[in-house]
Formats: sequence, structure tokens, C-alpha cells
Amino acid sequence: MLSKVVKVPDHVRELMEKQGYKLIMNHSAIKPCHWFRKALLEGRLCYKNKFYGIPTWRCLQMTPTASFCNLQCLYCWRLNVSDVPPNFRWKEVPDDSSVWDDPEEIAEESINVHRMMVQGYKGVKVFKKEWVYEAEKPKHAAISLTGEPTLYPMIGGLVEAYSKRGMTTFIVTNGTLPERLENIEREPTQLYITVPAPNRKLYMEITRSLWSDAWERLNITLSLLQSFSSPTVMRIPLIRGFNMDDKTIEEFSELVRKYQPTYVEPKAYMWVGYSRRRLSRENMPSHDEVRRFSEILVNLSGYKILDEAPESRIVLLSRLDKPIRFQYS
Repeated sequence: MLSKVVKVPDHVRELMEKQGYKLIMNHSAIKPCHWFRKALLEGRLCYKNKFYGIPTWRCLQMTPTASFCNLQCLYCWRLNVSDVPPNFRWKEVPDDSSVWDDPEEIAEESINVHRMMVQGYKGVKVFKKEWVYEAEKPKHAAISLTGEPTLYPMIGGLVEAYSKRGMTTFIVTNGTLPERLENIEREPTQLYITVPAPNRKLYMEITRSLWSDAWERLNITLSLLQSFSSPTVMRIPLIRGFNMDDKTIEEFSELVRKYQPTYVEPKAYMWVGYSRRRLSRENMPSHDEVRRFSEILVNLSGYKILDEAPESRIVLLSRLDKPIRFQYS
């Protein structure tokens, strides 16, 4: 029997295109983020520039798994199968025997489509004309846009493909496929693990995982952090009313002390996209609340606050004296 090619379902593709996504081949997509536009039009830069030196205007935001994820997180902005009637649902986790697009082709085509999208900024008033021309040659790939990127079996090959083109890479993963990260052919420049809860019960409530052993898998991934030569980040999406009370913070501190990521990034849930069908505006914490959470976590974990970005409601914690900033020519 022939293996099935992984494809974004037509009705999902249509919805994503209406939302500004550009689909790449069968199952990948790119979409410039809010801060990419702010950088070109207003000169305002994102927290990843402030913390790590990433050139916001030269960042390509993409995913190799545009409509595929094994979690159905309450706070996620993307469309997932729980948001549509049964007759519109699709298989979120492709079979192991499925055929996926080649990483070299995905990287090349994503850069080509990104360049075409940048062309539109040449006809409007921009902050710096040279930034527009630089934006046509991206120096960073944020593999994080939507879906779970490690469901793509050649994720290491995708990192390698961008690296060969002179680009740094960040992978943001839910950490439920430790086997992909343990055997990755090429490490990303920085690895993010999203940890929305510090215990199994709350984790399953927030993520609504399609896999019964997702919590156990996440902990295996966290145990791998010390084996990575690249910096690692524990990303904590904060949801008021769910994971911000003092007892939960104490449990988060235990995970931080146990697994010792390079950084911890507590960041506010934002009431955007399809998450508005699952949560209310009241679940979105202020930056002051994120800062309070971070201060308590610092006292419990031995980490310290290195920086913060109030406009993005995020705080950066580490045992380092200052964050590692990446250099670009």
C-alpha cells in the first residue's frame, strides 16, 4: 500500500490563507509576525531582539506542520480540531508511514515566498529603506509559527537547511516527542520547551492532549536539556485563573531547579485568535502579574531576572549574568 502524503486539508488551508498565512508546498507555512511589520514600518523591535540580538526585520517565522499538533491547548491561537464541527475535523497527527516534504525544498521555498512578501513594503513609507532590502535576505528562522514542529520527522534536516543558508534557528516545541530531540541531526541555535503546567493534572487540563502520556514525554524532554550545547529555554505561558497561584509557582520552581534550562521565560497568555473561543479576556494577565510571578519564581529557584519586555508581557530569567546575544553580519 502506498504511503499517504501529508497535506494541509483544503478547508484549513483556505482559512489559514484568509488569516495571512502563506502555505509552502504540502504542509508548511510562513507568516510575518506583528513585530516584523512594526520593525519595518515603525522601527520597533521585538523582545527576541532585546534579549538575544535577533534582527526582527530579518526574521522568517515558519512552521513545517501548519495544521498538525498532538495537543489542543486552551491558550493556543491556532485553529484545532476541537474548534470545528465533526464533519470538518482532520487527523492532527499523521501516521508514521506518511510522506513529508524535503527539508531543503521547504527552506528554499519559504525564503522565496518570504522575499515576495517583503516586496510589498517597497511601495510604502518605512522606518529604514535598508531594512527592507535586508529583510529580503532573512538571517533567522523562528520555527514556531503554528502546529508542533517536531511532528515533522526531519526537523534536524530543516535546521541544517537554514543553517547552510547562513541563518540562526529557534525551535519552539511542546516537548512531547523527546525521541526527535534526542536524535536530532543538527541542534537549533536555541531550543524552547513550552511548559504550561508543573503537574500532570493541570497539564492535561490546559493542553487537552491527544496523547495520554504527553506529560511523561515532556519530562523526558526536559531531562535532555543538559545534553544540548545550544541554550535552552523553559517557556511558561501564564494564564490567569489556571497556573499563577503560589502553590503552582512553587511546583514550577521545582521543575526549574531539577532540569536547569539556560533561561526561563514566563510570558502572558494573549487573548487572540481561536483561543478567544476557549478562554476569556480575564484569563490574560498584565505585565505586573507576570513580573510578580517571576519575582516569586526567582526567590524559589535561584535564578535571577535579566530583562523584561512589558509590551510583550514577558520576563527573562537565568543563572547567567547576561543573556547570550547572537551576532549577525
